[in-house]
Amino acid sequence: MKPTLFIINPTSSFGKTLRRWNEVRALIHAHGIDFSEHLTSRAGEATEVASEAIGAGVSQVVAVGGDGTLNEVVNGYLRADGSPINGSAMVALLPSGTGSDFRRTLGLRGMDDALSAIAGSGSRMLDAVRIEFVDASGAARSRFFMNAATFGLGGDVARYVNLWNTKLPRWVGGRARFIAAAVRALESYRNRPVRILLDDEREIRVQTNLLVAANGRFAGGGMLLAPEAVVDDGLLEVVLTDRATRIDVIKELPRIQRGGYLKNPKVSCFRARSLLIENYGEKNPPKGTPRAATALAPGSTNSLPIDIDGEAAGFTPAKLTVLPGRIRFSSPPVASSSE
Repeated sequence: MKPTLFIINPTSSFGKTLRRWNEVRALIHAHGIDFSEHLTSRAGEATEVASEAIGAGVSQVVAVGGDGTLNEVVNGYLRADGSPINGSAMVALLPSGTGSDFRRTLGLRGMDDALSAIAGSGSRMLDAVRIEFVDASGAARSRFFMNAATFGLGGDVARYVNLWNTKLPRWVGGRARFIAAAVRALESYRNRPVRILLDDEREIRVQTNLLVAANGRFAGGGMLLAPEAVVDDGLLEVVLTDRATRIDVIKELPRIQRGGYLKNPKVSCFRARSLLIENYGEKNPPKGTPRAATALAPGSTNSLPIDIDGEAAGFTPAKLTVLPGRIRFSSPPVASSSE
């Protein structure tokens, strides 16, 4: 059997992940998996551990947690230039988390599915996405993701979900937390002038506070934000709104759950290999603003907050580039229908 490292985020899903791990350890033995384990104690640790393990010859690294834990493992799997440390090593997921959205796209419907994929020898080459953005200080940052990045409302929602992690009762589930955070974020909802460049050639200008760039189909605790997204086609599914009001968004919340909001005339969908998102409309952008002279640094009121795989990450301007087939993933076939 391939040597496998399980990286467990013990705080994921408010401690449920650790309790679940203690229960499934026997099942892992029963599947004949040769494994070791590492419990993280801080943000970013899974990235460091995954990188070291793959460099040392581990054949498979399993993220035990939600989308944030998987994101850290993926960032440890890839070098800074986007190439894998070891292209024959595999990434896998034992899902448990507040959102745990990528497992829905993968078709992991239960523990048996996940363990069968981990114990098996099959793999698929899935896309990764590099995103370059700025942090709260205006410093340039970059990282990789596999599921989705959302801008504007999505970034605000992620901030509230993370903020409320220890404040809401544990019995409040992931989807309920995202909906509550969305309602709270809508209180300060405001469209901003945004310039979008698809594949370095098609320019779109909109007034928006809701934009999605997806590799996976689900985000926000099971919301079908990008029904047509495919994890191995080399393309991002880009969903954006134009001049959608707060009332428009509230009315669409029930349909967002199942992807029906895409029928709204204020919503448009595009597919692209690369995507540039920047704000415009300020004559004197703050000193040190990256890229275009009209782009706004995060101190501007027009800058959009960014959520990457369920975590509040930074602000626009941002550039996204698909890295086709960059992650060797242990997984069953993609589900053909939503959950």
